[in-house]
Amino acid sequence: MLIISHRLTLTFILVSFTCFCSAQSVIIQSGILLPKDTTTNNQVITSLNGFLKQKEKPNNANNFVLKERLLETEILLDAMKGSGLSRKLKDSNYYKCYLTNLTRLDNDNFVAQISYMSIDEHTPVLHASYRLLAKREGTQFCFYSPLKQNTIGWKTRKFNNITYYFRDTIDIVNAKAYQKKVNFYDDKLKAPQQVVEVYLCDNFLEVQQLTGIEYMQDYAGYKTINLDTRGNNTTLVVNGWNSETRRFDPHDLWHARLRIILSPGVINRPVDEACAYLYGGSWGFTWNEILAQFKKYVSDNPNADWLKLYLDGSNFVGTDKTLKISYMLNALIVQKIEKEKGFPVVMELLGCGKKEPGDENYFKALDKLTGINKTNFNLKMQELIKGS
Repeated sequence: MLIISHRLTLTFILVSFTCFCSAQSVIIQSGILLPKDTTTNNQVITSLNGFLKQKEKPNNANNFVLKERLLETEILLDAMKGSGLSRKLKDSNYYKCYLTNLTRLDNDNFVAQISYMSIDEHTPVLHASYRLLAKREGTQFCFYSPLKQNTIGWKTRKFNNITYYFRDTIDIVNAKAYQKKVNFYDDKLKAPQQVVEVYLCDNFLEVQQLTGIEYMQDYAGYKTINLDTRGNNTTLVVNGWNSETRRFDPHDLWHARLRIILSPGVINRPVDEACAYLYGGSWGFTWNEILAQFKKYVSDNPNADWLKLYLDGSNFVGTDKTLKISYMLNALIVQKIEKEKGFPVVMELLGCGKKEPGDENYFKALDKLTGINKTNFNLKMQELIKGS
């Protein structure tokens, strides 16, 4: 449900790109106005290559990121990871990186635009394009997202630990609802209070433009998505939910807040999604509406084999708004655990490990915490469903 760019017209032909040196990871487009000062030119290009070569590392380990702008630059770096990859061909260097523009703002500051492209049957293909700001730091340049510069004239409004940034107006009702839900999740998770910064954009296109993502093939066509990151006790959210509807999705907000406490590497997705169903609904449906749809499925399938359906990843609603049986059953299990043993025990199940074939790690944890296992799963699920 997460993670998206306006269409960028490709008006140049790849064969016009020249001046590639094997020591560089970026190909320089012919005709680009580079700094006439050889020292500055070398520093900018060398630093850009360093930045690109380190972009797959943890974001805080990139030595060519401007450290005071690391938080917002993490959003851009996360988008840039794997930009050269062709999933179809399983080639991590299929899309080559081209420097398409370099603009000097002053002696110490530049704007760099880069694009990842290839040729497919003689046709130029644009995979992604980014805009970076560069600042001289000693003998090198450091790069960062243009988010702060792009919103320098925006207004602000603060509610407790949450600061909103917006161009013209803010919906106070939505802002307070967001704060209430954040507090609800953080209280349940026993999360330390964090500073939260929320940039309210009109749609996901604006989110990308502000953060430096000019185009991404993977993001094309999406309208209402958020990008967020966390660091230094601060959560940064660039909110792309359409202002005509609502400003946040309580389902996705659950996922974001959980990741403050648990590493994504240990979170069991079916249990995570179950909690998001239970506390935040899904696809615009409330928990009670999801429960009603599930009960209809139960009524229509009185002889359902719940274990098989769980392991198969089957749906109980299979339209464009898919709802999964494994998520729903876990929501009922989470309800039971929380009521009988408290939420800390739910956290144990949430952190039992990523979903794996056969779900052995999940069922081992479930048996330990509840006594429910593969042998008695169908019986226990029937009891839970009947009592729901």
